[in-house]
Formats: sequence, C-alpha cells, structure tokens
Amino acid sequence: MSAVGRGLTGALAVALGWAVAADAAELSPHRALYEIELATVRGSSDITALSGRMVLEWADACDGWTVNQKVKMQFASREGPELENEFSFSSFESKNGDNFHFTMRSLANGNPFEEFVGVASRGAAGAVARFSEPPDETLALPLGTLFPTEHLYVLVESALAGEEWIGKIVFSGTGLDSLHEVTAFIGDEIPAGTKTVRMAGEGDEAILALTGLRSWPVSMAYFPYDQQDAEPEFEMAYRLMENGVAGALVLDYGDFAMRATLARLEILPVPDC
Repeated sequence: MSAVGRGLTGALAVALGWAVAADAAELSPHRALYEIELATVRGSSDITALSGRMVLEWADACDGWTVNQKVKMQFASREGPELENEFSFSSFESKNGDNFHFTMRSLANGNPFEEFVGVASRGAAGAVARFSEPPDETLALPLGTLFPTEHLYVLVESALAGEEWIGKIVFSGTGLDSLHEVTAFIGDEIPAGTKTVRMAGEGDEAILALTGLRSWPVSMAYFPYDQQDAEPEFEMAYRLMENGVAGALVLDYGDFAMRATLARLEILPVPDC
C-alpha cells in the first residue's frame, strides 16, 4: 500500500503552483486537515475498508514556498491483517524556480519503509534531481519540468483565463519515480456563493468562507514520464478554489478510489518580507 500513500502525498504536492499571467493568481498560505475514507472498490481489489487523516500546510517563506504534509491511513483487506501506513513530506521551492528541496519518509505498521531526500535544480539546459537518500541517485528532468507549487499557480491562472486543458511535466519529489506527465481538465467556473464547499464534521468558519470564492472542478491524470503508458498511474478529481485551497478530493487507482474531505482549515498570515 506504500504506493497509495506516496500517490496521495505526491498528488497533493502537485495539486498545490508560478507563472505570470494576465489575471494573476493570489494564493492563500494555509493549513488544512482532511478526513480520508474509501470511496469506491472495483474489480479484483481486496480492500474492504480504508480510513485516515491528512494534514497539509502550504506557507510563504518570502524567497520560496514550504509544504509540510502528514498522512496516516489504515487499510483492511479480505486477506491478511490490517495495515497502517504513515507518510510525511516536506519541501522548499524557491520562487525563482531554480531549486526544490524535498524529503519523504514512510512507515509501515510503525517500521521504516521508504525514505527519499534530495534537491532538484533547474537551469537553461534542463534540470536534475540529486538524491542523498537513496545515496548517489540522480534523475534527469526534461526541459520545462515544473515543481509542485509552480504547477499550482499554472493551474489557477489557467482556470482564471478560462482554459479547459493543460498538460505539464511535474516532478513532485516523492520518490525515484515521481516524474509525471500531468494532464488537467478544468471544468466550468463555479461562481462565488453558488455551491457550498463540502466538509467533514461540524461547520468550520474558514471552510464555510470558501463558498464566497470562485472555484473550478479539476480532473488530473498522472502518467509515468516517457513510458508511453496508455493508462494513467492514478487520477485525481477535486474542487480548486481560486485561493489555491483544494476542496474534497477523490484519488483513483483504478480498482479502488479514496476520498479526502476538508475537516478543518486555517488561513495562515502572509509574512512581512
């Protein structure tokens, strides 16, 4: 199940973008708590139950953006004992787009399972990711590769511009296989005040306030880079708010899908730089 957690971590990191457009995005630093549940089971999947929580913090650090994300999930299946997975991801992405520092660690039933630590740098001739964990691993990134926060800005600004489709190559830093061709389909704008943002549990003032913003339904498919796969590795659908907050998400792995619903939201202050 580790790929599931890394997929959720990577997808949310990707779902969080810098490009200058006529109608520039103004994103809000924030900390969000999501409740995770099993949405759909199909075909031969042996999963019978899934639950968990995710805390996601996206903050402005003056010369860059930081992301801190923690995911804890429990899986039950027809065969074998219940499995508990924990994932943590942290990153710093410079606003000039030149550097991206990332760390991803996971536990399986409390035991260390995976760890990826490294720095990606980008220049005129392309980019490269250099890993310190696992040691001495490198990954060439093609010209035009975006890092996660930059990709979020591109998505929001494309939505503001009325674009319906956007395709980018994105490196999320969640593993040696975290370079994807990401295609995003942006639906019709949901005008402010016309559709309540779905949330888990009791009312949260910050979540309720999201209804006063414009938003768009977004569907994204993640294809492993340069493998010519006809089917995506996974897909994600969510409601993208104009301030960059992600509403309820559905992450689909084909034989099953999970849903993450906002339970709590805190808008963080913008630093005085």
